[in-house]
Amino acid sequence: MKFKTTQKAVNAGFYKRICVGYCNIQTLLAFENPVAYTARREGWAADIYDMGGGVAIITGYAPFGNIHPAYDVQRWYEEQAYKIRHDYSRTWEQQREALRELLHQFVKEVSGND
Repeated sequence: MKFKTTQKAVNAGFYKRICVGYCNIQTLLAFENPVAYTARREGWAADIYDMGGGVAIITGYAPFGNIHPAYDVQRWYEEQAYKIRHDYSRTWEQQREALRELLHQFVKEVSGND
């Protein structure tokens, strides 16, 4: 279950914050659960995904962060994730593992993490 937090708290808790627009990598995150969310006057603003090692992906209507991956990079990873997610020759577990590996690769590429 995710909890409500503030942008200030997220900034203090994660030194690398990957900012991704709403639905840009939804398939890549299909098997992940956000740990928290932020809100604004209009309602929900963004979900925060803890990637470990002080790295978070922040995605939503009002994402924020100090790392802004190029749209074409996001698009490429999302297309690869879509292929994996719709490869019905793979079991659910195989899809989940493949997507997690691809997500790790995305985080490593855009943030410089090993």
